Amino acid sequence: MPENMNEFAAKVLAYLPSDKDKEIQIFPHARVDGDCVGTAVALASSLIKMGYRAKVIVDWPIPGNLSFLNVPQNLVTIVRDSNEKEIMGRQGLAFAVDCSEGSRMGKAQPVFDSAEKKVVLDHHVSSSPASELSYVDGKSASCAELMYLFLRQWEEATKLTLVERFEANCLMVGIQSDSGRFSYENTRPSTFRTAAELMERGANVTDNAYHLFDETCEGKVRLHALALSGMKLYAEGRIAVTKITKKMMDETQAPEGAADGIVNVLRDIDTVLASFVIRETESNELRVNCRTKVGFDAAEFAQIMGGGGHHRAAGFSGKNMDIDAFAEKVVAEACAFLERT
Repeated sequence: MPENMNEFAAKVLAYLPSDKDKEIQIFPHARVDGDCVGTAVALASSLIKMGYRAKVIVDWPIPGNLSFLNVPQNLVTIVRDSNEKEIMGRQGLAFAVDCSEGSRMGKAQPVFDSAEKKVVLDHHVSSSPASELSYVDGKSASCAELMYLFLRQWEEATKLTLVERFEANCLMVGIQSDSGRFSYENTRPSTFRTAAELMERGANVTDNAYHLFDETCEGKVRLHALALSGMKLYAEGRIAVTKITKKMMDETQAPEGAADGIVNVLRDIDTVLASFVIRETESNELRVNCRTKVGFDAAEFAQIMGGGGHHRAAGFSGKNMDIDAFAEKVVAEACAFLERT
């Protein structure tokens, strides 16, 4: 791994395909959020300014709660069975952002895994990059913060202005998302310095914060009410769990992403060290979001459960299990983990 960002950015610049007809494909993780989308889109837009072909490769459309970013349709390709081989055929380099393994990319995994040349930029402490070039900083509040430092090096090398208003705002959304409005403990002085530079380049902190954290709809409010009323506490109030079923989503007519934020409310209960929201998906997968306080390492626990993430925010999933049975398993494992740490 390169020792610093300057070295990494220079090596990646030299690693870009010489044939500019080949496509640089940027891979965020599945179930995209503000950080991976903002990071990936800013990189794709910057590469196009440099004269390359670039696409963000996803397994699902960018969700409605991030529509305010106004990402141009020509920057994004959705992987389907019908176009997988065609995407692979135009591939010149695969660049993973906010994740490091194809296993976290959903249906885009085969496309990423097929690439002969791979690059990784990530900030997850559980990352184990399998690529020729990688840079992982687990102390960074967001991958977007790292991407700004990366693109700033490219600006110096190419004498081009790559991060203008659009790219700056995408990166700011990433930082605001993963730092929780600059309130999570991963927020560092450098986070504020980066944010200040992005504001100077045109990023809109106020509008972003409203869309990311405050904007809501009736279905979301009703879903939150059901989920919070079904909350249960365990281990003398140190573990909080709630379940969200497909039936609850249907009854409330809640949109995709409506469950966001519930896990934070549970974590904020004064006695709670770890909170879990277990959600049933249309594909019958069970997805778990975990938020913790000091005394419970979310990343370590998620790895035990087959997932990953950060020390205070992580996730994992389960398959071929009833949601009630899976919830019991999560509670049992969490209680045991709590006793060991």
